[in-house]
Amino acid sequence: MNKQRVWVTTAWVGCAMVLIAILAVAAVSFDKDIVKPLFLEYVTGGVMVGGLIVFIAAWFLPDRKNWRGITLMVWGLIAVTSPWFGLLFLLPWAIVGIALPLVIAILLRQSRLTQPAIA
Repeated sequence: MNKQRVWVTTAWVGCAMVLIAILAVAAVSFDKDIVKPLFLEYVTGGVMVGGLIVFIAAWFLPDRKNWRGITLMVWGLIAVTSPWFGLLFLLPWAIVGIALPLVIAILLRQSRLTQPAIA
């Protein structure tokens, strides 16, 4: 498997981790009875790990020096640093959620560029 393809796949995994965590928080906000005491800590950890994975994967992509790579790195950094805002962690998560379609579009493009050619 191509090294670039591995990093694109890794970025997809990190993006999925962040998306699942944000969707879990959205689901819990409607039904607070299913929340366990450490729910927020686990979800925040998932967002941080997913953001870190996206940042590291974006660093190793060949397009890291153009706007697409920079967008992926900034998105990952916002996800990683979101707990530092304390109780205002939802503001960075809102930015991450709003930018998610752009990140998915960038990752789709990267996936198409790194696909092996069919002879």
